[in-house]
Amino acid sequence: MNRIFFYPDNTRYVLFTEQALFHMYAYAQRRLWQKEAGGEIFSSEPDAGGLIITAATGPHPSDRRSRFAWNPNINASDRYRQIEFSHNRHAVGLWHTHPENVPTPSGRDQATTREYLDAFRGDRSRYLMVIIGNRGSVPRMAVWVASHQSTHKWVQLREATPEKLKSMPAEKPEHLGSTLGRPT
Repeated sequence: MNRIFFYPDNTRYVLFTEQALFHMYAYAQRRLWQKEAGGEIFSSEPDAGGLIITAATGPHPSDRRSRFAWNPNINASDRYRQIEFSHNRHAVGLWHTHPENVPTPSGRDQATTREYLDAFRGDRSRYLMVIIGNRGSVPRMAVWVASHQSTHKWVQLREATPEKLKSMPAEKPEHLGSTLGRPT
């Protein structure tokens, strides 16, 4: 099932497709010996108000990983990014796992997201940070966005509930339908 996260003002959203979700869920740190994993997330329309995440990449075997850290191999990440771009998908954020029930970003996570946003040199107005937790049959998931507004504003998005989707206007996009995962 897809999962949908809304900006606090409810005017924009991020929809994660099953394909992208299942890729990230596969690395949830459910056992003490499992290491953090991560990669990038991609959308074919990076500037859309309704951002649809259709792919996730990583981790790469040469990434440096431990229980509490993930450091990507930059060359491998670049190769993944070029492959996705050849399929008309653009990097719009990072994802990684945390060994915690309620995933929250560290200061390093926030700084890294801002660094990626800055690296686009104005080609992106925002960059997402997705963290996959370690609890639930469908892992808990938290989504933040860094933007250039208000000197690198950092905002947490809220997952939609079935009630929220029912209350949306009738002209909501088809892909919102009733394809929700577990609300948080």
